[in-house]
Amino acid sequence: MIDDEFKYFSLSGDIPVGGPSTWHVTDWDQRRLISVTMDGEQDDEGIAIEHLSRYSSQLLSGIYGIYISQTGEIISTYTDVKNDQTKCVHYPFLHEIGLPEGIQTIRRDALEELDRLGPDVDLVAYPACSNGSAKKVVFKYYFLWQYAEMSWKEMNLWMRLPRHPNIVPFDRVVIDELEGRVIGFTNDYVSGGSLEKKKPCVFKLKWLQQLIQAVDDLNLRYGIAHQDIAPRNLLVDESTDSVMLFDFNFAARIKNSTQNEGEVYCEDRNDIKGVIFTTYEIITRDDSLRRKPHEEQSLNDLQLQWVKHLKVKLDHPVEAYRRVLQEWQERRAVDLTGDAPEAINWPSRPKLPQRTVSLMDIHGQPSSVTVEEWYEMRQDVLARGGKVLNWERPPQRLLNDGTRVLSTGEIIDCEK
Repeated sequence: MIDDEFKYFSLSGDIPVGGPSTWHVTDWDQRRLISVTMDGEQDDEGIAIEHLSRYSSQLLSGIYGIYISQTGEIISTYTDVKNDQTKCVHYPFLHEIGLPEGIQTIRRDALEELDRLGPDVDLVAYPACSNGSAKKVVFKYYFLWQYAEMSWKEMNLWMRLPRHPNIVPFDRVVIDELEGRVIGFTNDYVSGGSLEKKKPCVFKLKWLQQLIQAVDDLNLRYGIAHQDIAPRNLLVDESTDSVMLFDFNFAARIKNSTQNEGEVYCEDRNDIKGVIFTTYEIITRDDSLRRKPHEEQSLNDLQLQWVKHLKVKLDHPVEAYRRVLQEWQERRAVDLTGDAPEAINWPSRPKLPQRTVSLMDIHGQPSSVTVEEWYEMRQDVLARGGKVLNWERPPQRLLNDGTRVLSTGEIIDCEK
């Protein structure tokens, strides 16, 4: 289930002088966009989100907007397609991406949703309706064009990483059921939970050593910086008694990263600092230093004496963990500008469709400019008879009641 604090999100709105104000709010739970209109000039999207959160599970499919009274009640709903602000992303075709040898694909309609882990992240299983014999995996995707570059980077990096005992394995590339376009990927599901949520467990010294080895291999062997090492991104594999790193949203090539494709290497987010801060946070449960901007986070700010939290369990004294970190930090005190022997690289994202936009120059003369078309409005696609990839799905409460759903949002009856 998606936490309430992450369930809604707004990227844009329309606030004319004097009002009314409209915010276009994404409901991550139902994967739909609802426009929330209110009287006056409301420059805080949080107000629109608060209103929508009370009504979202009651709004039928085909409602594109709601008008909220000053007392917080729905005055009217908008069902005319002209009010639909949903955007259809231009996904690349499978033949355009160049799969590495051995990487398999799976269609989205072969995945059955089991749980919603967060925005754009679901626990799924395949084949659908297989119950105990199905394979559980995590499905990562995007339906907002703003996340296209980050998804492209993460998928391409992860599927090219060689198997590693302390990195969650890549599973398959996911294609849509309409035209075989690439919409996301799956990675193996590790049931042990993250170190952020498994706080009663013993944080073993060997897990720290395993993490260090994984980071060394990423940085020095493959030329990749993870850049988001934290307890939430470390899973415990109970079957092998090991820790496993995952989530490459912020990862980048240490050399030759392309900032215009969702990939930026930032020294302030280096993995050595990430491992040390993570270890400190696990042992002391003090995460105050990690709440600062990355450029303000300094290892010099760590306390000289690491005081173990009373509820934290370790299998060695705190000093043993600090000694391992100190020795590693000294070994790694070298310039990372050298070439990694097995550096991972991947192609640029396939070119997008282009369109010409007419406008006026500063002198009032007609002009035009060609722009990349990351998306097309759903109402325009439907108007020209095009195919629309549906992302909308039933609210979480139906799953809680036993309803079974494919990753397409289609309700299925596994008893037939």
